[in-house]
This record gives sequence, structure tokens and C-alpha cells, in this order.
Amino acid sequence: MAGVRKSQKEATRQRVLDAARDLFESRGYEETTVREIARHAEVSVGSVFTTFSSKGDILSQVMADRLDALYAELDRVAPHLRGSTPDRLRSLFAIHYAFETRRTRLFLAHIAAAYNWTLSPASRPYGRNLRLRQVVRDCLAEGVVRGDVDPACDLDVVIDALMASYAWTYRLAAWDEADAQAMSTVMDRHIGLISQGFRARPEA
Repeated sequence: MAGVRKSQKEATRQRVLDAARDLFESRGYEETTVREIARHAEVSVGSVFTTFSSKGDILSQVMADRLDALYAELDRVAPHLRGSTPDRLRSLFAIHYAFETRRTRLFLAHIAAAYNWTLSPASRPYGRNLRLRQVVRDCLAEGVVRGDVDPACDLDVVIDALMASYAWTYRLAAWDEADAQAMSTVMDRHIGLISQGFRARPEA
């Protein structure tokens, strides 16, 4: 009996996530309500709240489930990237753009949630994605070892600048329906500018 209840709960959870993913993408984060998610999932509002604490928690889980596939791809590709640290960063972010533009509006909802001051600390909107920060940090740390990143630079500041640039380029998707290639081209220039601040300086 316990196994049946567990299966039913998991099925309800998945229906909520599927409904929420589609609504966040079609309507946006702010316009989507928990009541609508429940209605589209064909469950009660109470059933939603037995699994998730808030709408932000639902979005966090939707994105976490999607990002598992992205980071599996990055884990496979990252060891084989070649070129300077800026070039390897360009490749990493190009992979992100190619992945996220499969559901651009959903990722825009993810970014928008980062500016919702009512989110609980448990929610994981854009910016609280520790895996993305770690991927970028690993690339920069390898650059220090390779000698093209200044070991004295503040990696957290560099990571913040890169993540801010990455998120800001999505305005092009929101305003102009830019595709992954167009946004990658802009991000490549941002990385070129940011890298001027972290590149290793020749010793005097």
C-alpha cells in the first residue's frame, strides 16, 4: 500500500512539473499561478503544496530536471575543449545558448524569477545555480594553471561578470527573437572584454 501511495505521489509531482513547465514557457513566471498549474495538471491546489512549497520551488525543480541533461553534456565536452581560456569560455556558453534556446521562454522565466524578492531561500532561480558557477570556475582555474589567467584575479568577480553578461544577452531573445548564434556572437565580444581584466600579465 505504501508503494502505491509513493507511486501516486510521484505521478502527481510529475504532472505538476509538466504543467508548470508548459505554463512558465507560454505565459511567463509572473503570470502563471499555482491554481493554474493545478488545473492544467488536473490535481488539487492542495496536492501541489504537498510536494512544493511555492511557485518558485516548482520553477526551480523544472529547471533542475532540465539542466541535468545540459551538465551531462558539459561534463562530456569540457575536458576536450581547446584554445585559450576566453576561447574555452566561449565554447561553454555557446553550449548553454544552444541548449536553452530550445525553450527560450522558459529560460527567460528562470531569469525573471531571480528578481522576485519573495522567493524562499530554497528556490534556485538563475544566479543560484551553483553548477553553472562551478563550470565557469573550473575553466578559469585551469586557465590559472595554464598561465593565461592572472592568479591574483578575483574569480568570483569574474564569474559574476560572465553570468551577468550571459543573462543580459537574453534580452535579445525577448525583444528581437534572437537565436543561439546571435546571442553567442554578442557573448563572445563580452568575454573578450572581460578577459582583458583577468588575463595574465607578463612579469616586468
